Amino acid sequence: MQRYLIQRLILVIPTIWLVVSLLFLALRALPGDFVTRKLSNLENQGAEQRESEIIGYIEVEDTTHRVITGDTLESIALSNETTVSELLAQNPDLDTSDDLRPGTRIVVIPGTLLEQVAVSQKVSLPEEADVGVQLLIDRNPDTNFPLYQGKPYAESGSILTIRTSQTLDELAHVNRIEASDILAVNPTGSVSNPDGELTAQTQLLPTALVVAEEGDTLEGFAAAFNRDIDALTMANRGVDPSAPLEAGAQIHIPSDKVVTPTTKITEANIRNRLGIDKPLGRQYIDFLWETVRLKFRPSFQTQEGSLDIFLRALPRTLHLNIYALVVALVIAIPVGILSAMRQDRPLDYALRGFAILALAAPSFWIATMMIFVVTPGGISESGIWSIPLTSEEARSVFTSFTGALALYSIPAVAGGIAAGAGLMRITRSELLEVLRQDYVRTAWSKGLRERTVIRRHAMRNALVNVMSVLGLQIAALLGGNIILELLFNIPGIGLLLIQRINQADLPVVQTMVFFFALFIIIVNIVIDIAYAVVDPRIRYT
Repeated sequence: MQRYLIQRLILVIPTIWLVVSLLFLALRALPGDFVTRKLSNLENQGAEQRESEIIGYIEVEDTTHRVITGDTLESIALSNETTVSELLAQNPDLDTSDDLRPGTRIVVIPGTLLEQVAVSQKVSLPEEADVGVQLLIDRNPDTNFPLYQGKPYAESGSILTIRTSQTLDELAHVNRIEASDILAVNPTGSVSNPDGELTAQTQLLPTALVVAEEGDTLEGFAAAFNRDIDALTMANRGVDPSAPLEAGAQIHIPSDKVVTPTTKITEANIRNRLGIDKPLGRQYIDFLWETVRLKFRPSFQTQEGSLDIFLRALPRTLHLNIYALVVALVIAIPVGILSAMRQDRPLDYALRGFAILALAAPSFWIATMMIFVVTPGGISESGIWSIPLTSEEARSVFTSFTGALALYSIPAVAGGIAAGAGLMRITRSELLEVLRQDYVRTAWSKGLRERTVIRRHAMRNALVNVMSVLGLQIAALLGGNIILELLFNIPGIGLLLIQRINQADLPVVQTMVFFFALFIIIVNIVIDIAYAVVDPRIRYT
């Protein structure tokens, strides 16, 4: 058995290599079309560029939770990894005698975690939040940072220095683009690059908060910081540019501004970021290396990592597909056995008719009919339950089990019926074939009970072909439930894939197709290994 398992696992390596290579060839047949569509999408989105302000400091605010219907202190504490007593300590005016009023803001932390500041203010990328936290600590040596659950945070009301300067390279990095993308939309002669001296290493000065000394003027600050006096006056409304300032007055110095590309990306930029401007052999090696390391190119739309986008959508698809698979198995195995045991009787005809109807009816049509049955205003005015199509909490069993049950039940049952019907028919036919074998007749002749004959002698041998079909049905579930995700507004992998194809977001599409293929490979390997568990003869062939 161990040798059989090792052989099957070793076969995974060339299989994955073949899939990755075929994916590479398929995607390289598409880039021209994707580039054209991407440029068309960008043109239709309106604004071509925007000014990017370099933030120098912020005033820290409380971290709060906005109450929605159904929230309790216990659920808020659980979702924020804290305790009810800590929430009450942070919200002394909170009235706990009544239900929490929707819209109320509950203070969770009397400040903001430094890792949240680092990501929101683009001090670092989300995956480099630890580096951003350390940079913020280093840039605020006189500030005390208390800990919340072992993580440092800045207290509410404190002024936090975000950065004192930033190069074009650093600005591009935290926006997931290249410095060349920024330089392309800041040509020589533009407001941000009048002399053509803007380079990747140009130091950009951020917004600053300076304290005036006696006799200082706005005009003096404009000269000292190389700022336009009109922009400085605009940032400090009500201050006379030439009048002396009071000692201790706080003056806002606006940041250097450069134009960053939003939708203004040229075809050359797109080809460079796709990596299709290199020789084909180099593209193939880079693609293999990126796939092996799971370092896929960032999204065109959000500049977020493609793998992060995929992992964020994965749990919702798993909720739906696991639920649908359970429904399919609960329908297929018992009904298939019962139909085989009552062959050519009225019950058998009824069950076979149900299976044919389920195979003929699309899962989305079954789901639509079920919506009409259970929701208010359908068959009855009150209905059985309402489907929480817009509830974020209902999309995960970990945040709201009852909400998730209400949201996922209909699409899971609809998808499970469609998958279970095929399994039921193959279970019936395989079991009938096994029941005609001599060893089964021998078991009957010994006087064994029907349950014992089916469970110990017939079903185990019938399961081999049933598992083959099960592997195909799991793959079909993954593809077929895309329509159900669209119908029920479940932001899973299927809905995300449709959206990203329409947006010509090739890096995300590439990542998702790879994991689809990897999932199918893993399912087939598991089924292959399961053959040996069910039928010991297989491992010796």
